[in-house]
Amino acid sequence: MGMAEADGTTEDVRILTGDYRRAIRHLSIPIAVALAIQHINILVDTFWVAGLGADPMASISIVYPVFATVMGIGSGLGIGASSAIARSIGHNRRKEAGTKAGQSILLSVMVSVILTPILLVTMEPSIVLFGGGEILDLCVEYATPLYIATFVIILNGIVTGMIRGEGAAKRSMYIQLLSAVVNIIMDPILIYGLGMGVAGAAWATVIAFGSSIMLAFYWYFVKKDMYLKIGRSDLKFSPPEMKSVLKVGLPEATELSVMNIFNVFLNFFVIAVAGTVGVAMYSTGWRAVYLLMIPAQAVGGAIVSVCSAQYGAEQYTKIRKTYYYGVRKTVEMLSVLAVVLFIAAGLAASAFTYEQGFAPIRGEMTHMIRVFCIMVPVMSLIFTGSSLLQSLENANIALASSFIRNVMLVVLFALAAHLIGTPDSLWWSLTGGEIVGGLIMLSLALWKLGSFERSKGISRKL
Repeated sequence: MGMAEADGTTEDVRILTGDYRRAIRHLSIPIAVALAIQHINILVDTFWVAGLGADPMASISIVYPVFATVMGIGSGLGIGASSAIARSIGHNRRKEAGTKAGQSILLSVMVSVILTPILLVTMEPSIVLFGGGEILDLCVEYATPLYIATFVIILNGIVTGMIRGEGAAKRSMYIQLLSAVVNIIMDPILIYGLGMGVAGAAWATVIAFGSSIMLAFYWYFVKKDMYLKIGRSDLKFSPPEMKSVLKVGLPEATELSVMNIFNVFLNFFVIAVAGTVGVAMYSTGWRAVYLLMIPAQAVGGAIVSVCSAQYGAEQYTKIRKTYYYGVRKTVEMLSVLAVVLFIAAGLAASAFTYEQGFAPIRGEMTHMIRVFCIMVPVMSLIFTGSSLLQSLENANIALASSFIRNVMLVVLFALAAHLIGTPDSLWWSLTGGEIVGGLIMLSLALWKLGSFERSKGISRKL
């Protein structure tokens, strides 16, 4: 598991700063497993709530973009922590890396203190605005535990980023595995055993996130066998180190939040065209397809850590090679997975339409999943391109690209809803928009990489 040796160096750190191909594989495989577990957690919630009927399912779909926004803030700040920590490790500055980790933990407290009351105060009006007025009570039941536990959700993302920043991807996988086991156990107990309904699904998620944080803190503060050493002084506000985390973390948190906030608008058009059953189908089917994005997200997470460490160690010529390797492997894997899901779309749709009220939409969900499969390989370029920009401290460029892409999707959905008015028109709008978005992100990543290389006097012929 990469325990620290006498000189403080771990096997994880040696791999992180060594051969880029080995580093990408070493990091991306555990990250992929961790992300799969994270997505399975969401699908497990969906599976159990599906037994309650269409309205409870729709309540999760309506609240989910806000919940995902909070997770996105935590994940974005975690990526900022990962990038900052990896750069310090590349510079061989262990104490500085520990301070950045401490500032990241402090950041979770600061953000949560601001965000929690805002979420609670705006909960009911926002649910009505998002189209959940008819099932307001169910939405409030699901949202309340998640909003109260904002700190836990954000800290979970930051702690995961800290662990990845020091190259300990297997440990990030272990904390996600613990979270999944706890969630799988608690879901049926709370939803059905204690009769809590959708609120039970939310509390199961909160408890699961809390358990993963406790395990990470045990490693850092009790067992103390991680490369990063976090002391009390590291938890005191330090503007320079906080700034280094926020330089990447703030744009990335904003980017992930923008994506989820725009999902609210997309849901609105789906409700307008297909009602609450339609938005439940869309959200559930999209999550199934989004599972295919795990390799892209995993390789992207590896690119952030590996390229940031290369940046810190001034091994600039390795960055392009690492990025190209990541892109090639990602597109290859996602092309295969997209074909497999296209063939198995009927089985995937059946898993979430077993309740009698959903049976009539099974065929439409199967078709929707197949349409979405078309965009998967090109959409992967969004994750790898964004990750390269983060490692080069150009996360603001990734944010701008994400904003443009999502505005385009909203416009396409609006046109499809008003001019055509069929669910199928929305599915094709999303597919076309994401393909264009992937190509835009690839172009921006290559443009900034070329600019960076010219600033360092590096020849393009590597």
